[in-house]
Amino acid sequence: SIAFLAVKAEESGLLGSAYYAQHPIVPLGKTVGGVNMDVLNVLGATKDFEITGAGKSELEDMVKPLLAAQGRTIAPESTPEKGHYFRSDHFSFAKFGVPMLSGASGEDLVNGGVAAGHAAAEDYVANRYHKPADEYNPNWDWSGAVQDLTVYYQLGRELAEGDKWPNWYPTAEFRAARDKSRAGAQ
Repeated sequence: SIAFLAVKAEESGLLGSAYYAQHPIVPLGKTVGGVNMDVLNVLGATKDFEITGAGKSELEDMVKPLLAAQGRTIAPESTPEKGHYFRSDHFSFAKFGVPMLSGASGEDLVNGGVAAGHAAAEDYVANRYHKPADEYNPNWDWSGAVQDLTVYYQLGRELAEGDKWPNWYPTAEFRAARDKSRAGAQ
């Protein structure tokens, strides 16, 4: 089974995802894992993919071959100091032990490289992020979104149809919660 959630009020304290995590339809101990699709790349195809909070879960091992099939690599998170891992909806599930992948296109654009990707990311944050100007633009290049959506789909399908139960890496702060929830789900 696959559950699709569209949650609200992330900017107000992750209210929608926190509510679901506290009142799940499927017990979290029986939830294999998840993918947080927070942002879609409209700048074009990239050579890389950034995992927010990399180094935490075995979902990273599952996503590596999917990215490799696209000729992409995993890049270090460009702004880890901003604490995005602890400010997005996947965090509500992680706190209860559910491994969650939060990642998206990196800044190394196929057309323009890192310099163009970094400049576009900075321009977006400065001029459109959470502002009235953050609206649809007919000039967007959806090829990067298609890359990412393909990875999300493939990972989601592998989680739903496979027999793997990914966990957090042994040093991850969420490992104990996962082990406890899975022990109760056996």
